[in-house]
Amino acid sequence: MPAVLLLDERILADGTHVRTHAEVSGDKVRISDDAGGSGELSIAALDRVMTRYGRELEETIALVGDVLELPGGYRLRRLRYHAVVDATGRDYLVWERPDGEPLAVVGTMVTAALRYLVLRLADARPQESEGGGT
Repeated sequence: MPAVLLLDERILADGTHVRTHAEVSGDKVRISDDAGGSGELSIAALDRVMTRYGRELEETIALVGDVLELPGGYRLRRLRYHAVVDATGRDYLVWERPDGEPLAVVGTMVTAALRYLVLRLADARPQESEGGGT
């Protein structure tokens, strides 16, 4: 089982390929991006995002793919699935909860929400002044 889970890959306007990863950091999940953004989210925050956007996974879909084991019996899984309505397979993130059915959401969508949340939390933290203050 990987210690770091690839959440999403995207191409920026300048053609740069950027990946976003998640890893366990104590009792939190660290979200980091090749473009430089990173931060930690609580398991509760991750649960709120995944339950907000996720939909119950069909019973016929096998839970396969890389998985990140999280505190409290939670698991975050990257699942490649080719739905009938899609021209090709898509990457989904599946939230496995100890007290509920697995929830799936398109990986690019939920990863964007997680990156946004990490950036918002970073902006909300008080900035330490450089040089000792006034």
